[in-house]
Amino acid sequence: MLHSVSPHLTRMLLEAGQRSGVHRSQLSGVPGLAVVGEDHVRIPTATLLRVWEAISGAMAEVGGGARAMELWRPGRLGVWDYLFTAADTLQDALHACGRHFATIADPADTLGVVRDGEGVTVTWHGPYQEHPSFPLIAEFVPAMLLGVAGSGAGRRLAPVRVRLPHRAPPRYDLLAEVYGTRRIEFEAGPPAVTFSEADADAPFPRADPALAAILDEHARITVATARPVLDWLGRFHLALEAAVAAGPPELADVARRLAMGPRTLQRRLNDEGTSWRDELERFRRQRVEHLLRETSMTLEAISARSGYSDPRALRRAVHRWYGCGPAALRTPPRPDRAV
Repeated sequence: MLHSVSPHLTRMLLEAGQRSGVHRSQLSGVPGLAVVGEDHVRIPTATLLRVWEAISGAMAEVGGGARAMELWRPGRLGVWDYLFTAADTLQDALHACGRHFATIADPADTLGVVRDGEGVTVTWHGPYQEHPSFPLIAEFVPAMLLGVAGSGAGRRLAPVRVRLPHRAPPRYDLLAEVYGTRRIEFEAGPPAVTFSEADADAPFPRADPALAAILDEHARITVATARPVLDWLGRFHLALEAAVAAGPPELADVARRLAMGPRTLQRRLNDEGTSWRDELERFRRQRVEHLLRETSMTLEAISARSGYSDPRALRRAVHRWYGCGPAALRTPPRPDRAV
């Protein structure tokens, strides 16, 4: 499941791009689309990002990444949609959908839910900040959350506010229309939506605890049994993960797992526009951040799980990435109370 996504979201983005004027020929070079029509597969995350790249120009012209959500209908994103419908309240739904976000997204993507004095805020953390299409992806995520939340509530929900990481465009009327509010804060950190406490606590009209339990298990099984469709870089990532599990990874070891020589591996990585050092750094950073934020594992255990020789090497890496020590990543940035 490493670096893979469900095909549901990819299909919707492909349709959004084509409706916005993207010709099929512009997508012909995107790997992994041959199986995008199947439901029980996991396609490379790189495929989804290539689709975003291909449609970004057209989507920007029609109002931004959020407009892709106008094609959404309940069930378009698979079982993930119905987790909202069957939940008791929006607060419960957000927890369930955060727990099973991998049913549509890369396992490295997370949804964090906190409650403060203004309401309940759900924040998306993803490893794509350096991707050229990140501003459009960031605009899409709040629209997706608002769309499925409104479906579960049986009415359109007006958020308290929406936060986006990039600079404000000259005009964002269409973005405000999709979100249902002009309270959009730009250059405000990871994409986030804040719902009022009243909306978060109001009973959902189609709440069904028994169905919610069934869907919870179905979401887990859906991810566990999906067939991975890997490109070459996806196979490399699996080999790298296996090498890290055995200790600090060496390029020669990963090359052996891929049945090739070290020089051939370096050349293939270069052909993919990356390098051994970049891929190892990216892998470690994603794993370390996830384990620090989502678990209570010791630094010794996290070091071993991330392919570092000892906690000191881990601390140096975290300081290089974030300008702080590991403890800071485990400390909430503000005194929010977890829902």
